[in-house]
Amino acid sequence: MKTIFVFLKMGWLVKIYNDLKNDFPIFLCLHKRIKKEGLSKHDIAVLVKSHQQLQEMEHRVNLYSNFIRGQQLQKQQLEQEINKLKSKKNNDGDISSLY
Repeated sequence: MKTIFVFLKMGWLVKIYNDLKNDFPIFLCLHKRIKKEGLSKHDIAVLVKSHQQLQEMEHRVNLYSNFIRGQQLQKQQLEQEINKLKSKKNNDGDISSLY
């Protein structure tokens, strides 16, 4: 029975090794870091979820920043238009000549 278990475990290890291929050194580095930090499976799951949430938040910040820049540009354009109209009114005495 013990021989079968060892054989199954070796097959599992070979599968993992084949799946990792060129990434095996990175995997070992990650494994060492996890052991050094004393992370549990739950800790790792929380880290991955937090990373995903951070990426989503960064995306939202970029969207909002682009929206704000667009609003600022529109505000500047409207302010310029207002200044043109005020200048025209001051020069002409009224705005009726604009139409």
